Order: sequence, then C-alpha cells, then structure tokens
Amino acid sequence: MTDTHDYRVTGSRIVAALLDLIPLIVLFLIMAAALGEFGSTGDNEFSVSLTGGPAALWFFLCWGYFVILEGLIATTPGKLLMGLKVVKLNDERYDWRAVLLRNIIRIIDGAPILYIVGLISIAVTEKNQRLGDLAAGTVVVRKS
Repeated sequence: MTDTHDYRVTGSRIVAALLDLIPLIVLFLIMAAALGEFGSTGDNEFSVSLTGGPAALWFFLCWGYFVILEGLIATTPGKLLMGLKVVKLNDERYDWRAVLLRNIIRIIDGAPILYIVGLISIAVTEKNQRLGDLAAGTVVVRKS
C-alpha cells in the first residue's frame, strides 16, 4: 500500500480550527443572551458568560458539532473550506468508533488552554497528529 496523503497541513488545520470557532462563538453569544449574562454591568464594563446547565449544554453542543459533522462527512466547515478531511491511517472507512474516540480525546488535546497539548502533539508526530488522531488511528489530510 502506497501512502499518497499530504500530512503537511498544520497551518491549514489551524485556520480551519479558527473558522470552526466562528459558529461556536455565535452559539455561545446567543445562549449567553438567552440563558446567561450578556450586557453592560455598569462602569463601562460588559459581561458575557454562561454557567451551570447552560454552560454544560454549550460544551455538549460544541462537542456534537465536531462529532456529527465528522461522522457524517469526515470534515467540518472549517476543514472543508481549507480543503482538509479526516481519514483512517489504514485506509479503512472513518467510522463512528474512530469519530467518537478522536473527539473524546479532544478534551485532552484542548487542555489546558488554546489546544496547546494538541499543537505540541501535532508538532512532534511524523504525520502531524493530535492525541485524538493517535488514539483513533486517524490523520487530517489535504483532500485530493
């Protein structure tokens, strides 16, 4: 089996992640306006926050965004715009088990802030994989 995938997508992957943040931030702002704190607190200060159940719901919806889209089309809007997709290293179909495993580990990859664990993992692995990719046997590649 000849490997023809282009794994050198770190810059595109970072841009894709930033693009994927846009709908998640919009969702956060809508939920904060409806269920949390959103607005002026006086003294020229502005506050936006979600706590408790609404915050947990937002985190679940964010996780679902990645799981559902990757499970159905092996990409997210950000990755799609950047010409990227997720594939299994062994050329098998990217299945729901791999989708769930990859995205459960996203919690660790995202820690402690700004996906620093994931970025370090991408930087030190041969095929630019974050921990979720390593666990699921997946990699993000340029669409051919």
